[in-house]
Amino acid sequence: MTAPPLCARSRRLSKGAIGLAVTSVVMLAACEATIEGVPAGAVARVGEVVVETAQVEASQAQLDAFGQARFRGPDGQRALVAAIINEELLVQEARDAGLTDHPRVEWAVLEELAQLQLAAMLERRLPRAEVAADTPALRARYERERERFATPERRRMRVVRVQTWEQGERDLARLGAGELRLDELGAVVRTPLMKRDDAEFPAYHRVLFDPKLGVGDVVPSPVLSGQVLMIGEVDEIVPAGLLAFEDPEVQEQLVEAEREARLVAVEAELHAELAKRFQ
Repeated sequence: MTAPPLCARSRRLSKGAIGLAVTSVVMLAACEATIEGVPAGAVARVGEVVVETAQVEASQAQLDAFGQARFRGPDGQRALVAAIINEELLVQEARDAGLTDHPRVEWAVLEELAQLQLAAMLERRLPRAEVAADTPALRARYERERERFATPERRRMRVVRVQTWEQGERDLARLGAGELRLDELGAVVRTPLMKRDDAEFPAYHRVLFDPKLGVGDVVPSPVLSGQVLMIGEVDEIVPAGLLAFEDPEVQEQLVEAEREARLVAVEAELHAELAKRFQ
């Protein structure tokens, strides 16, 4: 992964006596301007601290599947660099305010720096991009863990609200006899698509997910959602399925799981080297 080129200008923050010369987060992929004070190959500078590409890569490597998706592509990389800059700003402001004199704060900063250093070292030894490019290994993991990517059947209803159970049963009888349409009973609302959850909706979902019901069928009894009593008909049924191997979210989860498995040996080897070096 290569962080996008950074175009920026220096600015000064004023919070009390704190003033930090910061490289602004104005990144344009097409910009080729030289940024004064930012070394070649770096993406930003916060005070005296230079944010290197390796730090961005290390931060990215620590993210879970959601984070990988959030910071994917040029826009995502800009947002990630902005987050790194903001974090460094907070650290420097804490130092200037004398907060790092507190041992717990100092330890938290050292711990964060150590985590970033470890992530950078692991990224060099096992680049995430290398794992992402290993399609056979990802495909094999996908086949082994298919249940992880299974999607349950989901259903939704078209409903109207009723005031009492008795009223609901009377209206359902008229609906079933074809005497009126659902929209003649009141304002029709479509519920969200729901997977079956008998723990949270024991009576509601037992009725809605009756396998004998199809799209357009009247749900045979009133249902209670929270404190709202409703009657209605099945509006949509999405069959159970399997997310495709090519789905971006599936890819992110597979890469994360595969890299995490490979990192066990890589990290053990690194720790052994460091232990030997610092004996």
